[in-house]
Amino acid sequence: MSDHPDQPDLRCRAWWASSPLPGAIGVLHLQGEVEKTLGRLKVTIPAVSKTTLVEVAGIDEAVIARTGVDSCLLMPHGGPRIRQLLSRALEQIGVELRLADSIPLADAWPEATDSIEAALLEALAITESPRAIPLLLAQPKRHRAAVRPAASEDFERIRALQRLLSPPLIGIAGSPNVGKSTLLNTLAGQEVAIAADQAGTTRDAVVSRVLLDGVACEVVDLPGRRTSDDAIEQSAIRLSDQFIESADLLILVVEDPAARAPALGRTPDLVVLNKIDRLDDLKAWEGPRVSALTGEGIAPLASLIREWLIPSRYLDSEEPWIFHNPPE
Repeated sequence: MSDHPDQPDLRCRAWWASSPLPGAIGVLHLQGEVEKTLGRLKVTIPAVSKTTLVEVAGIDEAVIARTGVDSCLLMPHGGPRIRQLLSRALEQIGVELRLADSIPLADAWPEATDSIEAALLEALAITESPRAIPLLLAQPKRHRAAVRPAASEDFERIRALQRLLSPPLIGIAGSPNVGKSTLLNTLAGQEVAIAADQAGTTRDAVVSRVLLDGVACEVVDLPGRRTSDDAIEQSAIRLSDQFIESADLLILVVEDPAARAPALGRTPDLVVLNKIDRLDDLKAWEGPRVSALTGEGIAPLASLIREWLIPSRYLDSEEPWIFHNPPE
């Protein structure tokens, strides 16, 4: 409930996707009345699919990525003190902040017969990934039948599967005019980024919620990397550096197998060759290849991205999944 009785309660929930341990960037999901919520903090939220850099409640400078009408990402610096202050500010204006053990699940879901079932209902209410549904529904039986708790070596599996509940962040980077915006539009199945044969068309990071092989992801089309005297373009590139640093998966798009890759500040996780409809000899290219314009190779790329984020062996495992209060 809001600390300001003259203001109606907000229909908004928030949860941290990033670890509470110190880090460069924190990632906070907000879902619900996001415009009204951030408005109470004197922050103007961008339009859907847009990003901006703002000052939040005098606490920190943060990137806001509007992923939908009722959803956005707030990405401040990742220090524990900043996280604590932002969490407190949100709770004071009436945001329902979901933290580990902050709300007893038995109280939130009184219809559940036990804690595992309550956690299941909570997870089903949050997930936007179709692949999560059958896996979640199988968990009560698996947990009740388990002869041992999840082992410490299961940590990587637990972390990967959490991406079914908290959409992973994917950055699409590359030199200007290699087709990043067209690739985002094709993956999204609609036009969310401006695509044109002119370098520097994408001057801001553009974000969209995209379903990739059954997994909901936040995909960001980052400004093309080049030397420029344009202050607006360079400011956008500096903003994109924060996305590159915090992305769960960084994709570098190229159109020439022999071209020199732009400096990104980190090694890309996948390098994708685009515009294969214009290339004759592809024998030397061993990585993923697509034509974002025609759609060729898009389905295999979506499957590859999903496999990189959440390997099939984890989805197919019959071991219990600790999807409630996972280890950090």
